[in-house]
Amino acid sequence: MTPRPTLVILGQVVVAAHPDRIETAEAVAIAGDRVVASGRRDEVLDGARDARVIDAGDAAVVPGLHDFHLHLVGMARARRGVQLADVASYDELVGRVAAGAAALPSGAWVMGRGWPEASLDQSDLDRLEAAVGDRPALLTAHDGHSLWASSAALRMARVAADAPEPAGGRFERDQRGRVNGVLRERAMDAVQAVAVQLSGANLGEPLDEQVTELAAYGITGATDAGDYNADNGIGRYAALGDSFSNLAEAVIDGRLRLTIDLPWQAIGAARTLGLHTTAVLDATRRVGWAKLHADGALGSRTAALFEPYTCGAGDRGILRVTPDELDRLLADATSSDIALAVHAIGDRALAEVLDAFERAGTRPAGLPPHRIEHVQLARPTDRERFAALDITASLQPLHCPSDVPTLEACWADRTQLAYPWRSLAGAGARLAFGSDAPIEPPDPWLGMFAAVHRRYPHQTDDWHADQALPFSAALSAYTLGPARAFGRDDEGHLRPNAVADLAVLDADLQTLLAADERLAAVRSVLTLVGGRETYRS
Repeated sequence: MTPRPTLVILGQVVVAAHPDRIETAEAVAIAGDRVVASGRRDEVLDGARDARVIDAGDAAVVPGLHDFHLHLVGMARARRGVQLADVASYDELVGRVAAGAAALPSGAWVMGRGWPEASLDQSDLDRLEAAVGDRPALLTAHDGHSLWASSAALRMARVAADAPEPAGGRFERDQRGRVNGVLRERAMDAVQAVAVQLSGANLGEPLDEQVTELAAYGITGATDAGDYNADNGIGRYAALGDSFSNLAEAVIDGRLRLTIDLPWQAIGAARTLGLHTTAVLDATRRVGWAKLHADGALGSRTAALFEPYTCGAGDRGILRVTPDELDRLLADATSSDIALAVHAIGDRALAEVLDAFERAGTRPAGLPPHRIEHVQLARPTDRERFAALDITASLQPLHCPSDVPTLEACWADRTQLAYPWRSLAGAGARLAFGSDAPIEPPDPWLGMFAAVHRRYPHQTDDWHADQALPFSAALSAYTLGPARAFGRDDEGHLRPNAVADLAVLDADLQTLLAADERLAAVRSVLTLVGGRETYRS
């Protein structure tokens, strides 16, 4: 028997966003935490005579958005660290760091993130040392794949001036060949393992602020993309690493439907704890994929390529894993009922990862599809393999306009292969969109604008517009795409029996479909998770 509705929302309801069309209704009825009806206004109201009614007028009502790739712990910490994302020069970077260090007690770690590669003068790093004094400092680059560590931090991590190159990473060096504090990829691990960061109860306030910000966008779900390693965990899930354990222990109170990835090094520990992909931690928290990095990033020139970069030293980036390691990890993960999420930005890394999935064959029944993160450069033959191998393409639209200047400098002879969204969709790939925040803003409406136009709103020329997506496909990749990636048929839409996750927007459906500059400014005025109000403007 269908439960009697307790809430009806009237408006321009998007029941489901499909890649090629929008399915609409005039009303949606909710009982408890589920949708029980959607359809014509009079029909829904007739079956819900005693329900509370919210008349949204001409406002669009959409399924709750899901950010399929963000770093929630990193976002919360960034709210309290030195903000470096918008620095325009080395002078400004040094000034920001000096001001941040001066506000801290003696001996406290100076933490900051977001510096662009062009803002760091490696020939004059003594100025950064002077800015932090004798404090340990860790400043993470914009792309998260490089950092600068002060001399005090390097000493604490026991990184010697003559340290050899680590596998899958690189130490930048001064003219005398000594480690200068700029660390790439797996060279970052030692310093990150000893850094003192907000954790546990001290993370509560900025994490609460961040969840509220997400709700204001209409985000009701998120997949936290995990850590580089399994260090710095706390509490019951300490062996599963920093982000997983902090998010599993945090007081989020059901305000965000959260899927939490774990680092690949924690697969054995997860197995010991009886956890697997789709395992439920509580009503709105569950275990996600095991995260692995196959290569680096464009900004740090560490994404692994077939052909050399057309900027800098012209090398081919860094592969962080070998084919044998990929095969062993896939076997270990799938035997533990854990799916993989593999970061692969460069075309060589992508090909290596697809080859490994192909060698692995059919995944176990009931295990959600594996994911590949970012897919920023792909050969045409590799785009076709996603659908054939049933691999989710986990993409972050805002990376495209952010990266265009670097793309045109560093992949100058292959920009037509970059961010191939339309080609992936046309080949039948399952797309799921996220932000990669705090690397990019968590704003999904700005992300949808980028997916449709491949530029920022203040710019005029769509970049390689042949790879742009229609609005319906962009909204689908923030709603149905993540649900299907996780194997859920009751999320990402507002049909009967779906979870009642939705957002009432400050724009009508026509504005959304127009997908012009107004799209980037859309916000939620009312957000529900499981039928419960989590945000009201």
